[in-house]
Amino acid sequence: MAEIDVHEHNMNEWNPEEVPQLTVDVYRNDDVIFVVSTVAGVSPKDLDISVEGNTLTIKGVRKKPYREKGNVMLLEECFWGEFYRELTINESLDVDGVKASLNHGILVIEVPLLKAKTQRKISVNI
Repeated sequence: MAEIDVHEHNMNEWNPEEVPQLTVDVYRNDDVIFVVSTVAGVSPKDLDISVEGNTLTIKGVRKKPYREKGNVMLLEECFWGEFYRELTINESLDVDGVKASLNHGILVIEVPLLKAKTQRKISVNI
């Protein structure tokens, strides 16, 4: 089973304060790692998903659907703004096969694993 290392990260290029981490569920089915998150209200153009080596990075921004100017906030519980998540998957990843989909505010990223050969016949030369 793949091991997942979760790293907190400070996105200094976005904001001098720490950027909140995106919550995710991660599971494996055969040779694919699935990363699932709720990103309601986030447009695909406001998501940046990348894979480098064995690290998957998700960053984005959830924009307020209203203007604050002139409004008197009575209660504010929703999260608005930038988010970030970095996952290191301790397996060899098929970087070219990674797919992402967004449906009804649910982000699903499929990360296929490379199948390693575990045995090979070696011929002896004379």
